[in-house]
Amino acid sequence: MIEFKNVTLSFSDKPIFKDFSNVISEGDKVLLNAPSGAGKSTLLKMIMGFVQPDDGLVLVDSQQIDSDTIKELRQMIAYLPQEVNFPRGKVEDVIKDIFGFHSNRELVYDQSQVVTLFNELYLDKSILNSDTNELSGGEKQRLGIVVMRLLKRKIFLLDEITSALNSELKTIICDYFMSLDETVIVVSHDDVWKQTNMKRLEW
Repeated sequence: MIEFKNVTLSFSDKPIFKDFSNVISEGDKVLLNAPSGAGKSTLLKMIMGFVQPDDGLVLVDSQQIDSDTIKELRQMIAYLPQEVNFPRGKVEDVIKDIFGFHSNRELVYDQSQVVTLFNELYLDKSILNSDTNELSGGEKQRLGIVVMRLLKRKIFLLDEITSALNSELKTIICDYFMSLDETVIVVSHDDVWKQTNMKRLEW
């Protein structure tokens, strides 16, 4: 699903990756296990094509990420950062607006599916009628997960997405992603992810 071939990358003459190679297979659940500042978030950005390596290749679905393939490949990927910023407005309207994007034109909004995901992620249905600026950080993080699932992407990139949750919800969210068929790549300092049987990707 994702392959790094002899990737080398430096920022301001500081080496981040040196001849880094690894393969993440379809359906893998992977925890990026490296010290702070070692480039974990940068690795996610390389998968999305926002950062290009100085040398080597990054492939998604056996295709090299470049100007010719990036639009198609990003249609396979959903990225969720630690700070989730939604446009101001009623939650349900914001979700519907996302379905209105050209890149999502083949998807159909289904409120029953949204409610099912809300239940799975311990979100109250009443939130659909709330304004996005009224949501807590944890609610925004879980709403971001709902949107990711609705967009039916094959690869989920998660960057510190449980940081605003209590210990019980951290476990629920971790277990939730472990149960999915999609490929999941996680950056997190929360111990709950380390306690799973996720594959560790180290450098």
